[in-house]
Amino acid sequence: MDTETADWEPIEADALRIGHFIKIDHRWFDHPFVRRSFQVSSERELAVIREVQLTRMFVDRKRSVVAGEQRPAPTETAASAEADAATLETTAAEATQAEAVRIREQRACLEAASTRDRVTLERARALLPVLGSGDPSAVTMVDAFIDYLVAILNNSTTPLTLMAAAAPRRSSMRLALQIADAVSLVALVGKRMGLGKQQLRVLTQAAATHTVGLARMPPQLIDEEPGDEQFNTAAFRNYPLLGANILNKCGFQAEVLRLVVQHRERPDGSGFPRGLNGDAINPLALILGAVREFQIRCDRDTSPVLALSYLHRHCRGTYGAEVIVHLANAVLVYPVGTFVQMSDGRVARIVGINEAARMAPMVDVYEDRSALREWTTVDLSQAPGLSIVRALDTSYLPPRMFAAPRPAGGEVPRKAGADADASAEPAQASGAK
Repeated sequence: MDTETADWEPIEADALRIGHFIKIDHRWFDHPFVRRSFQVSSERELAVIREVQLTRMFVDRKRSVVAGEQRPAPTETAASAEADAATLETTAAEATQAEAVRIREQRACLEAASTRDRVTLERARALLPVLGSGDPSAVTMVDAFIDYLVAILNNSTTPLTLMAAAAPRRSSMRLALQIADAVSLVALVGKRMGLGKQQLRVLTQAAATHTVGLARMPPQLIDEEPGDEQFNTAAFRNYPLLGANILNKCGFQAEVLRLVVQHRERPDGSGFPRGLNGDAINPLALILGAVREFQIRCDRDTSPVLALSYLHRHCRGTYGAEVIVHLANAVLVYPVGTFVQMSDGRVARIVGINEAARMAPMVDVYEDRSALREWTTVDLSQAPGLSIVRALDTSYLPPRMFAAPRPAGGEVPRKAGADADASAEPAQASGAK
């Protein structure tokens, strides 16, 4: 979270050094960094900043640690206050008050996340009928939706939560949330791979529209089941072409249509709808294809951990090892739905990822290890005394611990509840890092 405006001061690219804590005041698509606020950690980052000619940059010297540069000394008033505070004992009342403030801040964060998820769903659902009708206004709506999601990603304090798995199967809600998840994931993967502004825009537009053809499928074909014969029919395998034809009526550019058509193709020729192979497939389509494969595997019976494990074992040759690694990094260190052991011995479940502090996600902490029915939601970035020790393989835990189901990746509860999680799946793919 940014500090007060007074903490930031302008700085030229040539004056930047390793250790400076900077903020980039450019649009997310105009620079190659995942976050706009971060500490410069390498000469490579400095070279990139100068190469892309970023001009609107600010530095927070209080949070900067630069060799040979003296940090600003506290003012006399601040130093006096610090000395006085150091000599006073913290009373129980003060501790209680601080805890109350922390709880209020956490509650506000959860409410903001809940509001964000609701707005995301509303906006995504509004896209589907406009796209499906071939309305030319769909292009503008898609761009506005992408900018909205990118603004969320650009806010380093906002958890990244995969939402589609929590939606009812065979529903427009599920398709809408798959759109939102796909845009966020391809944007992060594309950023990590160093794609340019225009490539990122085309890729995110394709991600926001790739399910249009699926929306025209019969309900039983909306949620693809790997290996199910009914998904080998010509009607289903032509859905990317159907989607591209609809998008063509809306006025999307040819490159977006190409990615939508090709996102299910595979370099070995085993994909669809045209069985393309090798260089005939746009590399950006393989990024979207990997995300789509990940979503298919993340059905109600498979956790993100197992889905990523499958892609790592079986799909590196299909979509490229670099794409799979960056997709895993966008979801890990601990994917949503993973059960972990906390430093105080309690069991917890990951419910949200913080891009700026990947080792400190949002978790549901369970008080009773014998029955995971009562939990408290904790933002570990705001709880310095609590940390994750390791991921848990829940296949070794008794099923009675997961008595009442709650799907992985669902809405973060605002308070402890009486329904526990039924996703008793292994989490060995993440591990403690």
